[in-house]
Amino acid sequence: MIRSHDPRYAACLGLPLALLSFLPCAQAAEKELPANRWTEVAKDKVGARRGSALRYAPAAGRFFLWGFMNHDYELLQQSVTMPVPEHDMVALALDLADGKWRGHFPKKFEAEWSKQLPVVFIPRTYSGITSGSERSLFRPPAGFPAETARPDLNVVFDQVAYHPPTKSLFYFTGGLTVAYQVLDGKWTNLSPAHSPPPVLGGTLAHDPVNDEMVLTGGGMIAEARPDGRIVGYTSTWLYSFKDKDWRRLEGDQPPPRMNCRAVTDTKHQQLVLFGGDGHSHYLADTWLYDLKTRRWRPAKAPGGPPPRAGHFTAFDPKTGWVLIGGGYHRSDLTDMWAYDAGQDRWRRLAGDAPTGFYLSADLDPEKRTLLLAANTKTPGDGHRCNELFPVRTTYAYRIDPDSIVQPEEAKPHQPMPKLPEGQSGLGSKPDPELRKAQAERLRTLKVNQWTALADPARVATTRTWGSATIDTDRGRILYWGGGHCGYGGSDVDAYDIDDHTWRSGSAAPDYPHRQWNLGVRLAGVTFGGNPWTVHGRKVYAYDPVSKHMVMVRPISLMTGYVPDQLRDFPGEPRPHAGAKVSTPTSYNKYTTWLYDPDTGRFQIAGGAPIGLDQLVTTRHGVMGVDVDWPNRDDDAGYNRKWSPDSPKEEKSVFAFDAAKKAWKRLGDAKQPSPQNLYELTSLAYDSQRDQVLLHGAGSQRDELWAFDLKTNQWKDLKPKVTAPAGAAPPVCNRESVYIPGQDVMLTYGPGPEKRTIPALWAYKPGENAWYRVELAAPPGINAALASGQNRALVYDPKRDLVLLVLGTGGDQGKTAVFALRYRHDRAVFAK
Repeated sequence: MIRSHDPRYAACLGLPLALLSFLPCAQAAEKELPANRWTEVAKDKVGARRGSALRYAPAAGRFFLWGFMNHDYELLQQSVTMPVPEHDMVALALDLADGKWRGHFPKKFEAEWSKQLPVVFIPRTYSGITSGSERSLFRPPAGFPAETARPDLNVVFDQVAYHPPTKSLFYFTGGLTVAYQVLDGKWTNLSPAHSPPPVLGGTLAHDPVNDEMVLTGGGMIAEARPDGRIVGYTSTWLYSFKDKDWRRLEGDQPPPRMNCRAVTDTKHQQLVLFGGDGHSHYLADTWLYDLKTRRWRPAKAPGGPPPRAGHFTAFDPKTGWVLIGGGYHRSDLTDMWAYDAGQDRWRRLAGDAPTGFYLSADLDPEKRTLLLAANTKTPGDGHRCNELFPVRTTYAYRIDPDSIVQPEEAKPHQPMPKLPEGQSGLGSKPDPELRKAQAERLRTLKVNQWTALADPARVATTRTWGSATIDTDRGRILYWGGGHCGYGGSDVDAYDIDDHTWRSGSAAPDYPHRQWNLGVRLAGVTFGGNPWTVHGRKVYAYDPVSKHMVMVRPISLMTGYVPDQLRDFPGEPRPHAGAKVSTPTSYNKYTTWLYDPDTGRFQIAGGAPIGLDQLVTTRHGVMGVDVDWPNRDDDAGYNRKWSPDSPKEEKSVFAFDAAKKAWKRLGDAKQPSPQNLYELTSLAYDSQRDQVLLHGAGSQRDELWAFDLKTNQWKDLKPKVTAPAGAAPPVCNRESVYIPGQDVMLTYGPGPEKRTIPALWAYKPGENAWYRVELAAPPGINAALASGQNRALVYDPKRDLVLLVLGTGGDQGKTAVFALRYRHDRAVFAK
């Protein structure tokens, strides 16, 4: 259906749809589509799926769209096989009197599948949102013959291009190279002998001179640069239809980028690529790929569109222009531009492109009309995480070259950093007055009372489910993590206790691109070779030996993709308990990272023991326990039940050797060890007894264990509860610290009576006893924030302070820091 302000359209649209095809106004609709203006064609729950590119196929005279869809918040988390409300391949003919996306079925099964769609397999999802970095298999729907085989439903972005000689759409997605015949609806697995790394968010374009497909851009992988650094991008790759195989293109390449499309300029025999998401910056450069020489070079145009990613790109053969529009940088964009390769010049075009979370468009060259699909939220939708953007709208734009060019001149633009300039805190000089006031505040802290360290020179962003560690050499709290609807930057924020300010480790940190910022898991590493942000929990700790922060952050990879540099790292595909699919679609390579607080740079030190995900600082260096909490989840992502009769798990303490950059298991793995550990299990280092304290084992996850570093033996401490007498011991809550001068371990988190009220518990090793401490919540905030998961606890031995970092204002909020000078002999205990 066309929506326009022109009364002639209203007259047509007032009639039943069945009659429109017989009426002159319906036949004239596409001819009278307003020139150089976007008009809404359709809005429904079919087609226009985010993360999936639409393409025009001349042989069929239709636009096609394939990929993952979801508009239903009730879709089960991590469901494996499911019925879906629409066919995975849909098509729309540019008949604007109809304007509906419809399933494009194999001819033989069109009648059957039109009545009831077959159940499909969708790789691992979260709330029905697949990451795309999952292995797709090529197989028929359950109960159907081999001739109906197709790739598992996934997202494709712009990694699809039309191949005129075979009248097919060529896809590289989920590690597969496949083709879809647009006339008969049949898929073919091309099964090349070689394959590019399974990039996502890249772009495919057809080279008609050499009859090759050119794949460039994309990420979510882990490949070695010439200098050996592992980075999240690869070179341009070429697929030869003659050789039926892929090969890597050598020579100069465009800088890495995602979420932009390269198109074939047949008039000038080159590919044109503009802008994109460079992880740390939005790009505004134009690159040309010469089809005759197979070489990339930057354009010399003096100006161009502002930086952006997620914009649509199409080629108009009549004018010889490459058209782009919309997209986003730090905000949504609507401007439209044309690049004329003959003049090496950009021109501003008429029309405001639609905005949306995801855009895709292509051109019907005969009708001179662009078709665009956009995704937006439902009005009033309050979701701020796992957002589906379920409103799918299709628009059309008819090109009139006589009136499309605008007088605005294209200007030169620099890449736009995702973190606005000046917001990192780097380069800021200490404020003498602020330092003086901070020193006085810390000197006069009241005992056993939280004090807000308010009004720092710079405030850090909340790190979701974040922990922290104390850099005792530099006097800073190191704070990393986020992801899953929270902060996504790869940098480490450091709170300088004396200067009373936060500083980022990078002026331009890497961020995931837009598809991932609302709940989807990340794969590989960033373009800069940094770990993708994930909930910080206790996956990192400061190492006083190497003066670096040590982190164990697994690198997620698509099953079947094993980068040479990570081949010997521990980690193989392993299914969850009760998994419906024996081989998972992705897996982890357990990786140790070192972060240098002076340079703000990460480097990969080597592998890590499988499941090592809880770290603690000791005087010997960093140690950890293979809690392996994700392995306690079932295939649907929920924690499995445990009982003392469950199979025993070998839980060990590992020590990091900074000189060798390797982990060493301490003690006998076969000895009795704590069981039923979880993501909230906490570790603390008792320096008086030289032991690691582990809180959070057993059926209630309230057991307390000690690992003696002299004997390398575990011991179930079975402490009593002195206050309140006879009460149940506290359940683990991830955050705990040991205070040597008080000989006490503190743990802070949700209270037993009401989880929105925080509770402080003190464990006295000399008495082997727990005490519930009566302590008011931190001042000036909602008490629930202090018991939530955006909470981190560290101990500063130099100043004898317990420091609490709280994420305020939700997942998109700012941090607040509170200080506590704890004295056990002056504490008031619960009765």
